[in-house]
Amino acid sequence: MGFCVFCGGALTDAMRCHSCGAVNIAGTWHESAYSGGTGGGWQPDPTGRHEGRYFVGGQPTDLIRDGGVEALDPVGRHELEPAGVDRLPVSAGRRGRRGWIVAAAVLAVLAIAGAGVGAYAYVNRDRTTVDDRYLVALKQSGFAGEFNSDANAVAHGKQVCRALEGGGPQQGMPADEVAVQYFCPQFVEGFHVLETATITGSFTLNDEDPNRYSPAIEVDGSSCVGAGGYSDVNPGTPVTVKNGKGEILTTTYLEDGRGGRFRCTFGFTFEVIEGQDRYVVAVGRRGELSYSFDELRAGGVSLVLG
Repeated sequence: MGFCVFCGGALTDAMRCHSCGAVNIAGTWHESAYSGGTGGGWQPDPTGRHEGRYFVGGQPTDLIRDGGVEALDPVGRHELEPAGVDRLPVSAGRRGRRGWIVAAAVLAVLAIAGAGVGAYAYVNRDRTTVDDRYLVALKQSGFAGEFNSDANAVAHGKQVCRALEGGGPQQGMPADEVAVQYFCPQFVEGFHVLETATITGSFTLNDEDPNRYSPAIEVDGSSCVGAGGYSDVNPGTPVTVKNGKGEILTTTYLEDGRGGRFRCTFGFTFEVIEGQDRYVVAVGRRGELSYSFDELRAGGVSLVLG
């Protein structure tokens, strides 16, 4: 004995459930149209082939009846269906509807989750700190390498602003300008980025009347060095650059000397940053000359001894 798939009642008839009226048509159970639908049950066979045909939900089935005897007539049922239409059993339709409901529920959950993530990102979009934004800008500008750590970069940037707030000059290096933009933007307008210039110079040792026994210049091919009282003038002699306060800004050295016994010239280069009142250049112990930044940038350094 089996049980009805619709009402759960015991099946005493292999073709029909006497509890709810469901019928077995060609091995598939169909819910009775009398359970709430219209246009169901036994009706005259529209094909005229039999006395009656069983309808479910207004649709003809294979089940027919002649003189109280029931049988199956799929040919007649196909004649009544529109061309190209396949009928699904009620149970299959229900399974399809349940599948669509489950799919819709899953999509709804995913949509809600996605909306939640988007809302969280929107709410937290501006929660980065000023320090974070400054460090990002510093890296994008290519100045992060000037500092040995992020903490050092942040400390320097804030110190720049403290100096400005204390009345210091509104000028600084390119990295300082980035700090001003993030830590004290009130000073952005009028802030001057200091220029860095590479200066070329020469130091020439003259000996217009060389003494063969005590020359001022010793020559070796095309190379030359100072001699006698000028023996301190040679490749490697330090060249210092100081500001007006006497603070050393940079140090470089004389390069190889070129010339002959009457004249020997040594070259050198150094970098200076705009912003000092004066730039005082000295070669070894041989005196010094003072320049402005514009003078250095325009003409370099040319020193002559002898």
